[in-house]
Amino acid sequence: MRRKHAVCVAGAATRVAFGPNDAHLPPSRKIGALAGVPLCCCALSSIVGSMNTNKQNPYRANSTQGPAQQGGFVPARPAQPRHAANPYSANACGAARPSTQNAVDYSRANYGSNMGGGKHDRGGKHGGSGKRHVWTIVLIVAAIVLAVSLGVLGVIGYGYWHGTKVYDDISATSGLAKEETALADMTVNWDALREQNEDIVGWVYMPGTSIDYPIVQGENDEEYLQKDFTGSTGGLVHKGAIFLSADNAGDFSDSNSFIYGHNMNDETMFAHILAMTDQATFDASRTFYILTPTQNYRCRTYALDVVKNTETNILQPNFADEAAMRSYMTARINDSAVGAPTDVDLASVTKLFTLITCGDDYANTRAVLCGGCVEQATPANAE
Repeated sequence: MRRKHAVCVAGAATRVAFGPNDAHLPPSRKIGALAGVPLCCCALSSIVGSMNTNKQNPYRANSTQGPAQQGGFVPARPAQPRHAANPYSANACGAARPSTQNAVDYSRANYGSNMGGGKHDRGGKHGGSGKRHVWTIVLIVAAIVLAVSLGVLGVIGYGYWHGTKVYDDISATSGLAKEETALADMTVNWDALREQNEDIVGWVYMPGTSIDYPIVQGENDEEYLQKDFTGSTGGLVHKGAIFLSADNAGDFSDSNSFIYGHNMNDETMFAHILAMTDQATFDASRTFYILTPTQNYRCRTYALDVVKNTETNILQPNFADEAAMRSYMTARINDSAVGAPTDVDLASVTKLFTLITCGDDYANTRAVLCGGCVEQATPANAE
């Protein structure tokens, strides 16, 4: 009996899906049409169950249609269960699929409010809120870091600007006559400079470059590394001052005077010396002046060495004799980073001035610009 009804139902399903006039449809269309039939194995289970309980077969022949219906079976509405069924039970599979909202309501009623709420409800309310709090904290920290960074950059920028202005004002105070052609006429107002700093011993000037600064001499070679001419150490930027080595005589009476200055990122102080490792730059700035209260010196560069900061054999303020001095100059030329000029007569040079600054890596190397005095004169305002 069960087998007979099962066969009839299967036949009815086929005929309902296509009908007698749909035999010409291709198999793919038939498969697609069959997919829309709301009849499945779960419905068959429902039919068998209803028969076992002596209830009316939900699939009955429609005798009122007559011959026009082609003698088929028409599915009737299945009997309703006694109690509300689980929308995902076998008895409901043959009916229309429950709506998403019904499934959500059912899940929440039976498994808790965190079930079936879609992707926004996964993890519960507190999970999403916690993530928002984390991102809020991240954004606040990033904003603080950005503000601090901008503040630091502003302080550094101001430090460079202020340091440059300090030396521009000092240059205006010096009254240096730079345009004079006679060496003796290049005078400096030493009294005005001493009012600002009693450690003043000279002035260095290289035409065509940023090198135009007072020279001081401290108790040691560390004193003016950070302290500028006015005595200020500044903030984050330390330009310091151009200073004569503490090992040298303050009146420049040594055979070789060593003058130090920082290699600043804004191309001030002695930064141009490192730039002179380029041959064209070196050739364009061959002359510099050392001016003192008692003597003025015009110097010509003859070499530029880049040495390790541990190399101290170049720091020779005096020589045993002229031969030792010539040997020293020859060694500097042989180690020069640029081609040696031929317009300096080493035999006629009796006094040396060496300008030193940091190399590219600051801590490990030094750029050493070697100059020989080719002319000296007593300034018009000599003391």
